[in-house]
Amino acid sequence: MERHQLSLGGNTLVILDTCVLLPSRLSDVLFDLMLEGLYFAYWTGDVEAEFLRNWPLVHPAASKSGAKRLKAFQRANNHGHLITGYNDTAFMSRVPARVHENDRHLIAAALVMVNGLDEEDDPALHKVMIVSDNTKHLAVADTRKLGIEVIKAGAFLDLLFDAAPARVSQAIAKSLSDLTKPPYTVAELVAALRLHGAKATAEGLKQAAG
Repeated sequence: MERHQLSLGGNTLVILDTCVLLPSRLSDVLFDLMLEGLYFAYWTGDVEAEFLRNWPLVHPAASKSGAKRLKAFQRANNHGHLITGYNDTAFMSRVPARVHENDRHLIAAALVMVNGLDEEDDPALHKVMIVSDNTKHLAVADTRKLGIEVIKAGAFLDLLFDAAPARVSQAIAKSLSDLTKPPYTVAELVAALRLHGAKATAEGLKQAAG
């Protein structure tokens, strides 16, 4: 069985934007899919800073728990998540002009990863992606020409589900089993997946649950 089924024979390297880390149920599922071994998750120091700034705005009832949540993300990834060096002119200068100023770090970080693939025997086997729901600021077509795919979270989940339905279902089952305080039902998670655009994944979960 291929480990990363979106990049058969290689690795799927995914940068997670702040906007997909902030929603709790979405990030729960994303990290359980990562722990299932379907992709490698990364982000930048800018993403961490933005996450901490915005957490109290998104979760006012739990405004002080942002740092704890971020540490949980870091532990889940064994602290091997952080991309560095992306502020170097060699990378920033290659970011397409139409990328929004506040999001240039994401493209530059992805270019760091693409550059690192040159050391692989067959770079073409690997895939570099940015998962973000703010695609309008990331010049999707221009960025694709650099070997970087920008995709919304729901579409990313559906791609994984289409490629590895059993493994995705297993990861989502873990998400549900971990949510005990308070418990989270299948119907609630189906609704959350649909909210984030993962319609095929939501339908698959609904059918599996009967």
